[in-house]
Amino acid sequence: MDLILMRHPPPDVAPDVCYGSTDVPPVDTMLPFATNTMLRRLGNTLDGRRVTSIHSSPLYRARHAAQWMAGQLGLHLAVDERLAEMDFGAWEMRRWDDIDRKALDAWAADVCGYAPPGGECARDVVRRMDAWARALRAQATGKDEVHVVVGHAGPIRLHTATTLRLPTAACLSWTLDFGHLCHLHIADDGQARLIRWNA
Repeated sequence: MDLILMRHPPPDVAPDVCYGSTDVPPVDTMLPFATNTMLRRLGNTLDGRRVTSIHSSPLYRARHAAQWMAGQLGLHLAVDERLAEMDFGAWEMRRWDDIDRKALDAWAADVCGYAPPGGECARDVVRRMDAWARALRAQATGKDEVHVVVGHAGPIRLHTATTLRLPTAACLSWTLDFGHLCHLHIADDGQARLIRWNA
């Protein structure tokens, strides 16, 4: 089966703010262009195949685009909490420059295991994304299925690393622009191949 993970459209929040699991909205004025562009990118990736299912994070910046795309594709949207962005706890909606430097250094030194106060670590995100993906594979009925997710950069990067059996933090520095996608092919034996990144 194929798994296409798409990052949501641009959120209406300052670029220097840590917004993680906070439900910030997308930029209204950019939505029509952004969602149409996402659908076009998806179509270019499908090579004529049909989408089997479309899934979304519950956060509005992802869910709004996913709901519109599902309508265009004639599909029901499946919303799942496990697809949400990382919860940064006490860091949410604070400027990165205002967060304690020692805490940020501790996070950088142990991205997998360090969690901001009241938040998640990368390992937590990997576990919930992996649980979602295993449930999806268990329900799959054919190897030609194409499943689409509209989600967030952090979970997409982490899930890609895990699926490709790379170290957890291997692709955290990979650029994934708003509205762009990651395309993975998952073989019957669970082996994954990266087809496209930031397409």
